[in-house]
Amino acid sequence: MKPIKKRLIVKTSISNVWAALTGPKAIEAWMGGPVKSNPRIGGRYAYFGGETTGRYTRVERPTELAYTWRQAVWPDEWADSRVHWKLKPVQAGTQIDLTHSSFPNQDERDSHDLGWDEYWLGPMQAWLESGK
Repeated sequence: MKPIKKRLIVKTSISNVWAALTGPKAIEAWMGGPVKSNPRIGGRYAYFGGETTGRYTRVERPTELAYTWRQAVWPDEWADSRVHWKLKPVQAGTQIDLTHSSFPNQDERDSHDLGWDEYWLGPMQAWLESGK
């Protein structure tokens, strides 16, 4: 199954983007709701009030971040999917490349494709570019 791939440019520094992806207080500010985040290899996170959880598998500040991704409603027999972020400073700010792979089925892949824009990338970009 084809992974989800997203690319966008955010008009802010790479350190601000990194904080928005890893810092609990920053994530709470743009996502809303309680967030847990311990960005170290093996560290756990919980987003959307615990509806999405996983473990960090790669943490290379401030350019690369990867973690497992699991929805609370997924049956136990479904394996975790994988999220990988790459950040790169560019003249206009920071280029963000997101890849989300290893979905259990096409329906989950398709719903996440829309969800990344609506619940994550859009709100995060708006918050970062508002100068918060």
